[in-house]
Amino acid sequence: MFTGAQRAEEPDPLQILSPATGRVVRMADIPNPVFSEGMMGVSVGVWPDDDEVRCPVDGTVTVAMPHAYGISTSGGVEVIVHVGVDTVEMRGEGFDVRVAKGRRVLAGQTLVRVDRGKVAQAGYPDVVILAVSNTDELISSGRAVREVAPAQVTAGDVLMEVTL
Repeated sequence: MFTGAQRAEEPDPLQILSPATGRVVRMADIPNPVFSEGMMGVSVGVWPDDDEVRCPVDGTVTVAMPHAYGISTSGGVEVIVHVGVDTVEMRGEGFDVRVAKGRRVLAGQTLVRVDRGKVAQAGYPDVVILAVSNTDELISSGRAVREVAPAQVTAGDVLMEVTL
């Protein structure tokens, strides 16, 4: 279902796609206060059913760590994909990174394959968190950021939208 979240000019609304297949977690229920309290912008999570985490939009990778990725769209929307809670402590163990900082990526492209067994063994939740980190900037310029996901998603389903 990944057909590209945007073209040379972003459509209205910009659809931000689910990076994983699984059960949706509303922002208030994300088990990390940095995201659940909105400090990183409007956020939503997915408890994944598999090990593959995909890119939610077309854009350029601005951050590429084993557990976290930043993607900037051509229209200035900044998206974070954060894999797990406190998984930075794993120091890359169990994360097979497939992208690099500065690279152009397409919606649906694999960002990372995660050994969810290793994450569980380390005692960390494996929720995949998606956030629009420049939500405040977008809102102040007249745009809106909203979650549109049902309770269950397949990777590539629309999870969030940014509108004019």
